[in-house]
Order: sequence, then structure tokens, then C-alpha cells
Amino acid sequence: GWSHAPVLFELLLDAVLQQPLPQAQSLGRHQPVQRDLAVVVPEAVTHAAVMAAIEGVHYPWLREAVLFDVYRPKSGAVGGTVAAGEKSLAVRLTLERHDANLTDAEIDGVVQAVLQALQRTLGARLRA
Repeated sequence: GWSHAPVLFELLLDAVLQQPLPQAQSLGRHQPVQRDLAVVVPEAVTHAAVMAAIEGVHYPWLREAVLFDVYRPKSGAVGGTVAAGEKSLAVRLTLERHDANLTDAEIDGVVQAVLQALQRTLGARLRA
């Protein structure tokens, strides 16, 4: 009966997926690069303010910035890298250049520009 057809198809699909796909290269798509940046800001700084500061960085390769972690020191904790009244934000930057692969120097340039924008507008500092 027909009940075996889907199983046969899955096996064939597995074989197809294991074949290299050379045409994927010819589209000229270059791999996005992700960099994570952890900065310490005053507690009053909002997510929107952080995003606005990053959006002010005009690099064509900066595709996306996502806040993925917020750390606040436990009350009474002393000697950490994040003081009371501060929070640490982890931001994931996605960079992509369509005509070439980004060099390390280009990537570092964007990351530094973002960090400087956060320092200048929000008083952020790089988390140690």
C-alpha cells in the first residue's frame, strides 16, 4: 500500500541533504558574523535607549542588534564588576557585508564604534 511511501521519501531526502550544494556559493551571500558585547550601564538606562544609541552607529554592515541578557548584582554584593545601581547588558551584534567577507579589522571597527556610541550617549563601559 501507500503507507511506506513517506518512509522511502525520508530516506531519499536524507541522501539529498548529505550532497554538497555548490550552487549555494554562487549567490554571493557572505556569512553573517556575530559579536557579543557586554556593557555596564546605569540602572536607569532603558532598552530603548541602548537600541537608539546603536542605531545611531552608521555602519552599513551592522545588520542587527539584539539584547539577550541583563545582569544585575545581588543586593549587598561587593567587589563585582557591576556596582549597585548598575546593570550589565549583553548585546549580540550581527554584521554582514554582501559583497565580501568582513575582515577582523572591519568587524572590530564596527564593535568599537558601537561601544563608543554607548559610552558617549549612555555612559556605558565595557564589562570586565
